[in-house]
Amino acid sequence: MKKVVVLGTLVLTLTSMTMSTKAGERVSLGYIYSASKSHTQIVEATNGGVNVVSPTTFDLNEDGTLQVNQIADEEFVVNMHAKGIKVTPFLSNHWGRKRAEAALDNPERLVNELVEAIEIYDYDGVNVDLENLAMSYQDKLTEFVKLLRHSLPKEKIVSVAVAANPERLTSSWVAVYDNKELAKYADYLVLMAYDEHSYGGAEGPVASIGFVEKAIKVALEEVSRDKLVLGMPLYGRVWQEGKDVGGEAVIMAQMPRILKKYKLVPKYDIETQTPQIILTIESGDKGPYVDGNYLEEGIYHIYFENENSMKAKLALVNQYDILGGALWALSNESLDLWNYYYDELNAVPYESDKEIRLREKYEYAVKNLVGEPEIAMIAVGTIDLAEEVSIERKEQRNEEILAKTEKVEEDLMEDMHVVKKNKNYKIIRKMVRMKKEFENWKKNLTKMFMNRENSESILLFQRKVFNN
Repeated sequence: MKKVVVLGTLVLTLTSMTMSTKAGERVSLGYIYSASKSHTQIVEATNGGVNVVSPTTFDLNEDGTLQVNQIADEEFVVNMHAKGIKVTPFLSNHWGRKRAEAALDNPERLVNELVEAIEIYDYDGVNVDLENLAMSYQDKLTEFVKLLRHSLPKEKIVSVAVAANPERLTSSWVAVYDNKELAKYADYLVLMAYDEHSYGGAEGPVASIGFVEKAIKVALEEVSRDKLVLGMPLYGRVWQEGKDVGGEAVIMAQMPRILKKYKLVPKYDIETQTPQIILTIESGDKGPYVDGNYLEEGIYHIYFENENSMKAKLALVNQYDILGGALWALSNESLDLWNYYYDELNAVPYESDKEIRLREKYEYAVKNLVGEPEIAMIAVGTIDLAEEVSIERKEQRNEEILAKTEKVEEDLMEDMHVVKKNKNYKIIRKMVRMKKEFENWKKNLTKMFMNRENSESILLFQRKVFNN
């Protein structure tokens, strides 16, 4: 099992020095698009299955200015924070190209409005979900995200929803996302790995396993696994035989009722990892209510999601060891999802690349300095981990050692993935405040080690650890 090592201000006693280890938790984001019931109730139904929620709070006016819609709810934010859940509303143009372009033509105005709204409602950040943009707006979208990141406090999350592009299209709207550049400024990207087959097109799965896996692979060519979250659908689509246009959405929650009412057993296609049924509505019967209408007489082909198809997608999250998963959208799921979703998402505990390097170096240090963990900690703590610089000096001033220890804290907090960053932020700050109580003790300890006859061997060991 992987272990996460959190290095920062050292928690010291006169006789020992401890290292904290904790299994990693992936980002588990749930979008909220429904306004038919309380958002708090929607999240409570997940039974702890999500740690970030993105309600549809931020819309755009025709002139590109921010519209904080009526579902904005300060009480909801308070309730979520009490549960340890982050709230990052998503900014959407709801497919409206002109309003998105108007917003990106004047990014400073929109950024200022977002920063103000996030502060007023105590949101934990924002998820940018602008779709159907022209290719000419690629750079403007990136500049907007860059400006937003620089304008918000570091602890606020900036995430971006990006389209899956497994075929590497260059002219469609799905190509407008410059993932490599966006990842420089966003905490993470949510890969919308769905609508492989959509309304108005040929029938087929919304998110076959081949489509999803290829989308992940292509994204990882430009984006670190530490910044990629897999978006998964909680809906399927319906096509009627003999009808020219089809592909209406049917939510996951409806399918158990449809199967039971019509006594249907779904066919599960192993190749696509997708369940499907053929539903016949007889003359005079009122069929299921789908996408705002009751299905009329006819034969329907329905592709949807169930436990098997969801587990197949969650397995990819662990296989490629990416940051987490996201669901579009909460309240559309069948309730049995929460019996397995969180555990399957976290089947392999998550560690960022920097956390892995840090853990390995510490474990190496402890192994090679058995019985002297204090020296191992000094050897690790006095290295600039961000630059991987080896210490060449034979002596270290006390001030340098303290400064390096602080740099380790800052670098680790900067690179720690969002969930653990948020969970540990208050603890780290409390530890920082405690530092003054230990400074004199650490100075004396360091001086003692550096004045020891084996000070030369300590420095040689430092080089060995960080060249390992």
